Amino acid sequence: MNGFDGDQLIDNLATAGTPQQRFATLTAGLAKLGLDTINYGFFDPGMVALDSDAIRFLTTMSDDWMRYYYDEDLADTDSHVVRLRQGKITPYIWNDSTIQRIEPSGERSTARAAAEAGLRSALCVPLTSPTNPFTPVGGITVGTSMDEAAFTAVMRNHGATLTSIAYLFHNACIRQLWHERQGGKSLSPRERDCLRYLADGKRQDAIAQAMGVARVTVEMHLRCARQKLGARTLNEAIAKALVLGAIRRE
Repeated sequence: MNGFDGDQLIDNLATAGTPQQRFATLTAGLAKLGLDTINYGFFDPGMVALDSDAIRFLTTMSDDWMRYYYDEDLADTDSHVVRLRQGKITPYIWNDSTIQRIEPSGERSTARAAAEAGLRSALCVPLTSPTNPFTPVGGITVGTSMDEAAFTAVMRNHGATLTSIAYLFHNACIRQLWHERQGGKSLSPRERDCLRYLADGKRQDAIAQAMGVARVTVEMHLRCARQKLGARTLNEAIAKALVLGAIRRE
């Protein structure tokens, strides 16, 4: 567990190019503390507006475990996901003692299965939307297969630094990951303008006047934006564009 340098890990995360490269950097750095089970889970874009239950992971856990997790719909009984859906955003510690106290039994069973797969103890950090600091859209479990006493010692020495690293990693990655989930399709300047005006409360006739174009042109730009964002409605398109950072309210 020697050689961990929190400041150096933060610098390395800042220079990594993609979320996947940052995750590899993160896991390599945390392994120096014996933290060998790392999960970064995030809800798909638009979940704030749609209350979607779709969650994706960057994880060190085995492919077999992740297939089992998805096949058995364990997100429904995953205590960490349940907390996120309840809007809880305070970091917390997870260990053998915690698992024994979990209710209901379905969540306890899922927690025990995760412990057998390697997630025995963890620092759990709920993570919020870039556009709303009170709405959780993901979380990191900085975990390990080590026993509770050894993990407690690591947290005593490094807990505050690890929490900060979790926040920094999320803020650096989440918009890129959401963009990837949308297929990497970027909105044109005109599409962004139309959506921004719409988000600010303008009707399509007023948008056309402000942009100096015909209403049918506004309708075309909005339709293209909705399709690129994979949105069923214009309100959903606005929500996704906001969380992706494609537009900002005035």
